[in-house]
Amino acid sequence: MSRPALNASSSTPQNHPEVTNEQMIALFKQALEKNPNQPELMTRYANFLFDLGKYSEAAVLFQKVLVLQPNDLNVRTDMATALWNTGQREKAMDEYRKALAANPNHMPTLHNLFVAVLDGDHNTKAAADILKKMEEIDPKYSDLPALKKRLAEEGGKAVK
Repeated sequence: MSRPALNASSSTPQNHPEVTNEQMIALFKQALEKNPNQPELMTRYANFLFDLGKYSEAAVLFQKVLVLQPNDLNVRTDMATALWNTGQREKAMDEYRKALAANPNHMPTLHNLFVAVLDGDHNTKAAADILKKMEEIDPKYSDLPALKKRLAEEGGKAVK
């Protein structure tokens, strides 16, 4: 899923000690030993791993969350995106389809599907169709201008 870059300095108190990614991983693992089936903790850890580019590990954790909460469309979308980033594109598309079958108007799924279709398949028609649907659902969706720009840029590449 599209996530802003982690910026520890913006949200941590002034005298907060520096924590490395390895230390955070250790803290997550320690917390999961105490609460191995806590979906929110597993989701936070999976998102952290995703942000580090550890997509395979993130996908495994997202899958564990889905066993406990099969209707969590945000987790399903994030898992699909992690799978996409590991090259498992068909599995990713299956997960996007499952999320949209549950809620055809789920904006995070539509957003990530747009990116997958545009970046992966370079299918500007399919991406434009997804974008149109997103505009119909929520014309004030904050990422619409950026997505329109990406579509225009990709369309320009196809013409050249």
